[in-house]
Amino acid sequence: MARPSRLVVDPTTPLVDERFTVRLAGFPPNRRVTVRARMPLDGAVWESRAVVRTDDEGRTDLDEQTPLDGTYDRADAMGLVWAARRTGDRPTAANRTKTDGNVSITAALEGTVVATATVERRFAADGVTSESVADPELVAELYQPPGDGPHPGVLLLGGSSGGFPSRRAASLLASRGFAVLALAYFGVSSRPRNLLGLPLEYVDRAVDWLVADERVRDLPLGVVGWSRGGELALLTGARRDPVQTVVAYVPSTVVFQGNALTGDPGSAWTVNGEGHPYVPLEQPPGFRTRAALRWLRGRPLSVRPLFERGLDAAPAARLAAATIPIEETGGPILLVTGDDDRVWPADRLATRAMARLDAHEYPHDYTHLQLPGAGHDVKVPFHPTSERATRPMRFPGRSLGLDMGGTPAGYASADEQAWNAMLETLRTGLDAAQ
Repeated sequence: MARPSRLVVDPTTPLVDERFTVRLAGFPPNRRVTVRARMPLDGAVWESRAVVRTDDEGRTDLDEQTPLDGTYDRADAMGLVWAARRTGDRPTAANRTKTDGNVSITAALEGTVVATATVERRFAADGVTSESVADPELVAELYQPPGDGPHPGVLLLGGSSGGFPSRRAASLLASRGFAVLALAYFGVSSRPRNLLGLPLEYVDRAVDWLVADERVRDLPLGVVGWSRGGELALLTGARRDPVQTVVAYVPSTVVFQGNALTGDPGSAWTVNGEGHPYVPLEQPPGFRTRAALRWLRGRPLSVRPLFERGLDAAPAARLAAATIPIEETGGPILLVTGDDDRVWPADRLATRAMARLDAHEYPHDYTHLQLPGAGHDVKVPFHPTSERATRPMRFPGRSLGLDMGGTPAGYASADEQAWNAMLETLRTGLDAAQ
């Protein structure tokens, strides 16, 4: 008696940042099988497809076979997730569900579904908790791992979108054993609206809070930041002795002006009430015209030239004053960049930073992880990447796509590599259990 056709997934309840395998067994030999995946996430539904061929024994492994057709073209079961494409409307808070991230998989022969499976992905391990920080001068949330503490502490910083940093990243880091203070430093109630003239003393207070909290293990601390938050993470590591491990995703190692693309509003940061030395942006000739044309044609705009021209035009003394002295960090440093970043020259600046650390004979581990095929939007792994290359920028009465760079497959690989490197850096620097 023939065994029924089966879809075998393992594990069936992984954390979101964990891989799962997809195998076919008990199918007719040497037949084309269409594997489809459907996943609700952030209020939308995402779908993907891979056509594979069974072997002489009616089996196949999606991690070993390149699809004959489908939404991705390499041997990778996680392609069912990262290559998924949005169906339906843009997400809203109201239509998110408790099944977000779960992947429903079907396998069909000649249009007839013969096997199904579900992967119940989790955004946090059992026992992870979060709470608002009871400090009237901080807008922050503390994510705690399961089990008895104290746990190694990590400060988490978001980028130029403002608000809280990724709660998904915070809960997953807590799932890996870190007590995470997710800090909102602008763009929320009671904090400045814009990334301009923000006191670094505010971040100092957050560091001091981590140092004092009994649920957080004794020093050292770590800091992780994305984009402008990566710039802020590097500043924090250089300024504050308790912070001795820094992971900066797509950062600048030079302080730039506040978050404006036209004009020079001043420094993004202040120290003791004075603007931190910074590099202003500079528009290349014809930039406004090109921006208007791209808006009219519905094409995304790269703003990297504004930062590169600002760097090239800055006098040597000003550039030196704005450069972050990362050699003062006192522990491991990981800089993550994509080789197709079209927002700012994170790759170029990270290369310079590595040379600076070499020149200072920096005694701790330091790495520039440059990721091929990735742009500015490297994130938590195993999420859809089909829309990463462009991010909407909204202005009064209009919107314009911001060119982030990168490809879906490039981001998929970059997300996973960067996340694993970040965990390893934090574990090494904070002496955390593997």
